[in-house]
Amino acid sequence: MISLKKALLIGGSLLLVVVLSLMIHNAWAGGKSVISLNSPVSFPVDI
Repeated sequence: MISLKKALLIGGSLLLVVVLSLMIHNAWAGGKSVISLNSPVSFPVDI
């Protein structure tokens, strides 16, 4: 059980880092692409 929780924690934090880096990268590229990327991604992250 502990290893499963650890795996979920690592997976979740890794996903967060990837999403954040994508948002930052798109923010540098252009503001409009952030909104299109953010709207589908933010719902599973927020819930």
